[in-house]
Amino acid sequence: MNSATDCRANEVGVRAKAAARAAETGFTLFELLITLAILAVLSSVAMPGFNRFREKRIADTTIARVAQAVTAARSSAINHNSLVTLCRSEDAEACGGSWQQGILIFTDANGDRQLDGPDRVLRYLSFPEAQGSLSWRAFGRRQYIQFTNLGTTRKQNGSFTYCPYNRKLEHARQLILNHSARARFAQDEDGDGIVDTASGHALPC
Repeated sequence: MNSATDCRANEVGVRAKAAARAAETGFTLFELLITLAILAVLSSVAMPGFNRFREKRIADTTIARVAQAVTAARSSAINHNSLVTLCRSEDAEACGGSWQQGILIFTDANGDRQLDGPDRVLRYLSFPEAQGSLSWRAFGRRQYIQFTNLGTTRKQNGSFTYCPYNRKLEHARQLILNHSARARFAQDEDGDGIVDTASGHALPC
């Protein structure tokens, strides 16, 4: 009888100790709520910084791809000893659509800005991450650029401008192109955090 009682007592003691250890090593509901609150605060602090980094990366990548397209078109005109057209394209088959949809580069023997006759596509660049607008501004509002076999434009100069969807000027970018088909990135000349146009003014969006 005493033996059975002792066994039960020992069993109860073991369970009590196990429960005590679990209480010591586990989380109470209050502790869990505190942990979640701390994580929420840390996330709210880190998220804006992450978003700024992402927006800057998208802006830099977009304008860099435009510069890549200009360089490729100029080099192709020289290498193929042919007139080459660079234009906005939504389908990689013809000029049209918007610049942020894509850029089409093709040989253009007769300079009519259409893929016909012996013309062929040389390259197509898209902007899958771009979340803003990309525009080309030049004299006469011509939405294309043509490169000669000498590596120059056909008396065209202008600028490509990328504006983010939220219109934050700190993430606006511009590529400036002159008659000789030399391109340069607009810089922040006055240190105000916004790149400046060729005329020295803050880039508008």
